[in-house]
Amino acid sequence: IGIYDYIDDNMPDWAKPTIQKLTDKGYLKGDENGKLGLTENLMRILVINDRAGIYGE
Repeated sequence: IGIYDYIDDNMPDWAKPTIQKLTDKGYLKGDENGKLGLTENLMRILVINDRAGIYGE
């Protein structure tokens, strides 16, 4: 299982807009080193919630 710590080229393109949105809003914050520690399954859930409008615009 891959862990995605940063919004970079390693993160799947389908997840980047949602993860960027959630970090911009302060809903997602990294650890003391700024690492997000996201799994693909967690990102999938966050994207589904985002598409459902849970996080607003």
